[in-house]
Amino acid sequence: MAEPYDTRGARRRGLVASLDDDVPKFPVDNRPKTINDLPKELLVSIFESVDDLYWVRRTVPLVCKAWDELYRSQDASPLHETLEVDLLKEALEAQKRFQDPSPFVRASRVISWVERRAGWVRKLFWKGEYPYYTKGFSAEDLGRLVAVAGSSLTELRIRCAQDRLLQKPFWDSLRDSVVPTGLLRSLVVMGPFVVASKLDVEPLGQLAGSLQELVLDNVFNYCGELRRFPESFCALTELRCLEMFGHDRITAISAQISSLKKLETVNLGRCDISSLPKELGELSGLTKLDLADNMDLGYAPQDEAFPAELGKMKSLRVLDLSHCGLRTVPAFVGGLQSLERLILFDNDEQICATLDILIEGCPCLRQVRLSDRYSSWTPESRAHLEAFKARLLAKNPNAKVYS
Repeated sequence: MAEPYDTRGARRRGLVASLDDDVPKFPVDNRPKTINDLPKELLVSIFESVDDLYWVRRTVPLVCKAWDELYRSQDASPLHETLEVDLLKEALEAQKRFQDPSPFVRASRVISWVERRAGWVRKLFWKGEYPYYTKGFSAEDLGRLVAVAGSSLTELRIRCAQDRLLQKPFWDSLRDSVVPTGLLRSLVVMGPFVVASKLDVEPLGQLAGSLQELVLDNVFNYCGELRRFPESFCALTELRCLEMFGHDRITAISAQISSLKKLETVNLGRCDISSLPKELGELSGLTKLDLADNMDLGYAPQDEAFPAELGKMKSLRVLDLSHCGLRTVPAFVGGLQSLERLILFDNDEQICATLDILIEGCPCLRQVRLSDRYSSWTPESRAHLEAFKARLLAKNPNAKVYS
């Protein structure tokens, strides 16, 4: 039988021993009768174990008289570590509770909440993808929120569809309040980077001792302002994930990327890259490389676009070269001994004639994804594909080829 939901966290912390003993022992006359009689440390442990902290903030005050006092105390600091501001979710909850047909979240209330807990918020998640529900926030409000929480943040995730919000106040707060603490381990910003210039993001290089995940995705706009790969990012030696999707003015990757020895995932999809630096092959720990939608890679001479040194990436398991204008499989791919998944979707059908290099060079290959326009291929291309399928399946019966 599953354990009661509100005791799982307590069990993990050793506060309860078994299903037969999941309540601390009290003298018969002193047993707690309601939630308000429980010790503070046990209340905090129970509340912390609940996965949905939004539910805790909204529901527990209704049944726990000591909630306000407890929540303001230092004993409750674990409850303050994560603040999730999902503007749509908050508005719909208010609509349900207060019968308000057009609710939205006021920035002043969120900022006030953080101000009262300054120094305790470790993770801040702010999500606003619908214009109506973001009307309670301005660019200055978002900057102020980041500034107030900045001194203690280890993780910051912003997803925004409004270019009016991800403007200078946000980047200034990031530079002045978050970066100097040297605590940030994860930064994820997904939105329109219309006003994010190189000068806005260069200070992130000062997080060399802490930052492990950096995601700057230009997902809601087709013209990013970043004109080149920021050199300062090559100082982030603790980085494990680097994602800069959609910055279509970035035409090259710095050769200094080889200094990021701990990188495991790189996503530079939908940029304007025409060639890869040979130094990329020095990232021996890289497991996933996404270069989708870089059409210029198919127009440059192959030895320039894909240097042979890239074959040194012996840990690479996933490679995405979809929609890159390729007519042949790059030669370096045939040396990727750990490659499991190769995505060649939406390239020229002629690429099928060069798939055989994968048979011997990629012994771990499990999945190959090709164009879905199979019905319009020439008979010659179809014959090459069927022959490749037969050889691959003979070597690995569990492999799959999608076309």
